[in-house]
Amino acid sequence: MRGKPSTRLAGALVMVPTTVALVLVGTASAASAATGTPSGAPPAANGVDVWCVSTTGAKACFAAYGDRVWVKDTKANGAPAAGAIQGPDWSRQCINSSGADAGWVMCNFDVPEYDEGLLWAVNNPFIGNESSTEIYTSGPI
Repeated sequence: MRGKPSTRLAGALVMVPTTVALVLVGTASAASAATGTPSGAPPAANGVDVWCVSTTGAKACFAAYGDRVWVKDTKANGAPAAGAIQGPDWSRQCINSSGADAGWVMCNFDVPEYDEGLLWAVNNPFIGNESSTEIYTSGPI
């Protein structure tokens, strides 16, 4: 039996994020979160196929080639940091819960190619501060 219009409307209203980077609601295939693995620093940001964004307590970078996200906790406050990438109908989150002294972590995702989106850096996910920048999921042709 199909849902009543009011049920579908209520479901659509849940899609409005209160903390845009990490409260995205979607289908299991559209949203994905991962704990990052220790990594070296990301490639240098160039605004063409590698982007970085910072906020107090967190820095995140995204490389279009390989769909990789790096996250660094930059404030020893006991709270995790996150990097999130978000497209029109998908999102991925990479969590760094290792602390400020641990350096960079990296998550390797699979995202749709040729999409515009946003890269978010978030300190203390769900309640902390955040900042974003625009990205493109494919490198130059």
